[in-house]
Amino acid sequence: MSFEPEQHIAEINEQGYSIAQGIMDPEFCDEIKNEISRLEQAGPPAIVQNEFTGYRTLRYFDLLNQGSVWERVAIHTPVLDVIKGVLGSDCLLSTMGTAVIDPGETTQRIHCDDGLYGIKRPHKHLVCNTMWALSDFTKENGATRLVPNSHKLPNYPDDQLDRNTARRIDPTGADQSYDCIQAEMPAGSVCFVVGTCYHGGGANMSDQRRWALTINYCAGSQRQQENLMLAHTRSKLASFSPELQAILGLRTSSYGVGHINAGDPKSILIQCD
Repeated sequence: MSFEPEQHIAEINEQGYSIAQGIMDPEFCDEIKNEISRLEQAGPPAIVQNEFTGYRTLRYFDLLNQGSVWERVAIHTPVLDVIKGVLGSDCLLSTMGTAVIDPGETTQRIHCDDGLYGIKRPHKHLVCNTMWALSDFTKENGATRLVPNSHKLPNYPDDQLDRNTARRIDPTGADQSYDCIQAEMPAGSVCFVVGTCYHGGGANMSDQRRWALTINYCAGSQRQQENLMLAHTRSKLASFSPELQAILGLRTSSYGVGHINAGDPKSILIQCD
C-alpha cells in the first residue's frame, strides 16, 4: 500500500487528526522499544510525575543525547512529509518523548497542544503532534482519545474535567460531555493530531503496556517546547545530518526567524567544542 501524504494532510485539515497505518516496519518498532527498555534499565525518567503526565506513564525526554535510533525517529520521512504539509517546510522539532502507558494508568485531561502559546483561536496551524504506536493501540490499553472537528471550535477546552469521563464541569452545574473517539490502530501506525484538536491519553485497563512515542513539531516561527539548542553540545549538533540540524533550528525560518548575526545559524558549528 503506497503512502500518500496529501490524503493525511487533507484529513488533518478537515477533522483535526489522521491515522497513517504501516509507516513503521516491525523491526524499527522493536529497535525503538529495545532502546526504551535500555533507558528504563539505566534509571527512571527525570520528569516529575503529576496528574497530567501520568503516574504510570514512562516519559523520557532529551532523547537525541541517547541512542542513535532517535536521530532516525526525528526525521522519519513519511512523518515529516505530512508535518511539512501541515506546518510548512521550515517546521521544527519541538519535543520528542516516550509515552509508555502501564496497566492501571487513568485518563489524561482533554487539552490542546498549542495552548502553551496563549494565542487566541482561531489561528493558523502552529503545532502538529504525532502519536507513534510501537504496539497496538486499543480502547482497553489507552488509545489516545480525540474529539473530531474540535480544531474548528473558537475556544480552548475547559481545564476542569473529570479524568474518567472527559466530561467538562460547568460551574453552573450543567455538565457537557465531549464526543470522544479513540485512536485505535495497529503497531507501526502514527496518529497525527493538529495542535488545536482536543485530545487526551486514554486509560490502560489491560494487563499489557501500551508502547508509544509522542513527537511534537511546531511552525518555524514558534519557540520549541524543548530547548534543543542548549540540550546538545556544538560537536553533537555538528554530528547530526543536515536534515536533523534543520528541524532542530539550525536554519532561519521562511520569514527570517532564528538567525545569528543576520546570517546562517549553522555558522556556530564552525568552531564546535
